[in-house]
Amino acid sequence: MTGGSNASCAPDQARRRSRPVRTRWLPLPHRLRSLPVLVLVAFVALLCPACGDGSQEHTVPGTERGGAGSSSAPVVVTTTGGRVRGVHDGHVVSFFDLPYAAAPVGDLRWRAPAAPQPWQGTRDGSVRGHPCPQSGELAVGGAAEDCLFVNVTTTAAAVARAQQTAQRTSGSSGTSEAGAGRPVLVWIHGGGFTTGTANQLDTSALAAAGPAVIVSVNYRLGALGQLALPALNIESGGDAGSYAVADLIAALRWVRDNAAAFGGDPGNVTIFGESAGSVNACTLLAAPSARGLFQHALLQSGPCLWPLPTMATAERTGAEFAAQAGCTDAATVLSCLRAVPVDRLMAAGGQADVLTDPRWAPVTGSRTLPHPPEQALAGGAAARVPVLLGTVRDEGRAFTVSYDPGKNLTAERYAEIIRQQLPDRADAVLATYPAGAVSARERLAQVMTDRSFACPTARTADLLVGSGSRAFLYEFDVPGLAPFLSDNGTGATHSGEMTYLFPDRASSSTSTSTSTSTTAAERELSAAMLTYWTRFAATGDPNVASRAGSSGGQGTGAIRTLPTWPAWPVPRTATTPDRLVLEPGTIEARSGYEAEHHCDFWR
Repeated sequence: MTGGSNASCAPDQARRRSRPVRTRWLPLPHRLRSLPVLVLVAFVALLCPACGDGSQEHTVPGTERGGAGSSSAPVVVTTTGGRVRGVHDGHVVSFFDLPYAAAPVGDLRWRAPAAPQPWQGTRDGSVRGHPCPQSGELAVGGAAEDCLFVNVTTTAAAVARAQQTAQRTSGSSGTSEAGAGRPVLVWIHGGGFTTGTANQLDTSALAAAGPAVIVSVNYRLGALGQLALPALNIESGGDAGSYAVADLIAALRWVRDNAAAFGGDPGNVTIFGESAGSVNACTLLAAPSARGLFQHALLQSGPCLWPLPTMATAERTGAEFAAQAGCTDAATVLSCLRAVPVDRLMAAGGQADVLTDPRWAPVTGSRTLPHPPEQALAGGAAARVPVLLGTVRDEGRAFTVSYDPGKNLTAERYAEIIRQQLPDRADAVLATYPAGAVSARERLAQVMTDRSFACPTARTADLLVGSGSRAFLYEFDVPGLAPFLSDNGTGATHSGEMTYLFPDRASSSTSTSTSTSTTAAERELSAAMLTYWTRFAATGDPNVASRAGSSGGQGTGAIRTLPTWPAWPVPRTATTPDRLVLEPGTIEARSGYEAEHHCDFWR
C-alpha cells in the first residue's frame, strides 16, 4: 500500500495481518564487543484486532464513536493525510498502518523521508502494515519497503474529547494547544537495528493505564536505514547513514501534527524504547533536528554509551555492501543500488553478528547525527529533558546461553572465555568475579550485566544530570524463566520487564514464566509500573500524577499510593538512594547500585 492508496479490509488483509514475531536485540558496548551473543527472540504476542465492520459513519469532522464499551461502532479520526477508521475493542481504539512518509522505493531509496500523499475516502486502520525489509534467521515475515507507518492506540474517551475540542475550534482536529490532551508515548522497537516491527507489542494496557496515547513507529532497518557511501554523502549534503534516525524524526513530526486528533497533547511527548530501541532514543536526544519534538525520554536496557560507527567506518562497510550487491562502478553506484531488488539487498547485507560486527547501526558524523549520544551529553549538546532509564538485574543471563547451552559451564571454561575476550584485564576480572561461590555461568552473566548494561546506564545517568536533565533510574528484578530461552534463561534477564509493561490483554498474563497464571504480586507490580511510566510521560516525574491543566496521566486506578522514586543523585554517598527496585511484593528505593555492579572496577 502506498501513501496515496486507500486501505481496505480486502482479501489481502489476511496476508498483511501481523503474526507473532522474533526480534534481534542489542549489541554489547564496545568494551565487550568481542563477546558473542545469543540473539534473543521476542516473546510478546501481538494484538490482532478484527477488521472494521463498515457500519454507517457520521459526518462530524474529527472522530465518531458509538456508546461506551461498543466494539462495533466505527471510530473515525481526521488526520493530516485524510480520514481513518480504527477498531474499538471495548477498551481502547487502535489505528494501524498510518503512513508518516512516502514509501522509500525506487529513487526514494536512501533518501530522507518524503511527505506521504493524502488519500481519498476513509482509510481502513484495522489492518497492520508491513514490517520493514530485514534478513537472517530472526527476520520478520511479510516485509516490504512500503513500511514507514505508525500505529496509534488511544481510548474512546480521548477521541470524544478531541472531537469536542475540534468543534469548539472551528473543526480543526490536526493541531491543539499544549496541555489540552493526554500524554503521548512514542514507542521505538528494538531488534539490533536490523530486525523488528512496530507491530510486535500490545500497547492497549499502557494506553488505558495513563490514560495515554501510544504511537508505535516502523523505521528502515539494516542497510536500507544506515547505508553510507561517498556518493550518498555528496547527494545528501553529508547526511548518509542517517535514514533510520531521519525516519524517527519524521514520525515525531507526524505526532506533533496529528496527536490532538487522537486525544493526545502534541506538546507532551515521551520517546521510549528497549534495547536497540533505547539506543535509537539516545540518538534522538543527540539529534539537533529532533529538538522540541519530545519533552521526555524513557530508556530501557539500552544506555547512551553504545558504540556507533563513524562515517569513515560506515563508508567502508557501504563499499563492501555495494560490491556484494553487484554495484562496483562509483559513477553509477546509486542508480545501480536503487534498481537492485530488495531481497538481493538483504542478502548483500550479510549475516554479521551485531555484537562483533555492528555494521548496521546509526552513523555518527552526519548532519542528522553529528555526534555520538555520549559525546553530545558530555558536551551539553543533547536535549535537556527528564529521562527515566534502567536495567534488568541479570541482563547478562540471556547472553550466556551461547557459551553454555548445556548448563554445565566449568570454572576452567569460564576463565578461558574471560582470557580470550578480555586479555588485558583477565586476571583482575577473575579476581573480582571468581567462580566457585556461585556457578561459572552466573559469574559470566554478572560480568556481562555489569560491564555492558548496569555501569553504562549509571554513567548515562551521570551525563544526563551533568547536562542539566533530571534522571530517574530503575532496576527490574523478577527472577524467573525467560520465555524466549526455554530452561536456560533463568534470572531477571534482558527484556524481562516487557510483559509487565505490555501485558497481553487477551490472556491477562504479566508473568515472565512459561506459565499463563500470575500472582497478585505480579499483577500489582505490572499495575505499578504502568502507573510510574505513564506518570513520567505526563509530567516528567514518575512521582507526580499530572501537571497543572493536564487531562491525562493519572495512572491506573489499581495503585493509589506508590513509594517515592528518588532522582539519580549527583553527588552521592554509599547510602544515598539511587534507584527504584521493582520486584513482586517489593517496590522500594535502594542505594548502592554502582557498588553492587562493581562500576568502579569498570570505569
